[in-house]
Amino acid sequence: MYAILFDIDVSVLKQNYGESYPKAYDDIKELLKNYDFYQEQKGVYFSKTASKQETDNAIEALSKKDWFLLSVKKVQTFKIEDWNDFTPTIQEKMREVVFKISR
Repeated sequence: MYAILFDIDVSVLKQNYGESYPKAYDDIKELLKNYDFYQEQKGVYFSKTASKQETDNAIEALSKKDWFLLSVKKVQTFKIEDWNDFTPTIQEKMREVVFKISR
């Protein structure tokens, strides 16, 4: 499993993409989907099947977008060896707290 993380300077993005700059995030999402990455959070993408080379290819494809090159502050990739999603556990504990509070 690989991850791609990036941080974009929105003011620079707006200058280089134009007034429809929020669409840039859709463009990124669609481009990364071609490399089997899905969006986990705004600037965080995961792939359960992509190789290191495919991850590098995805970054190369992003780097062909001038507006991305000009506005991105940080881009990182890494391999996830062990993935644990604690969301269901946290949600169950939250329900328990809400139940206690509502009694």
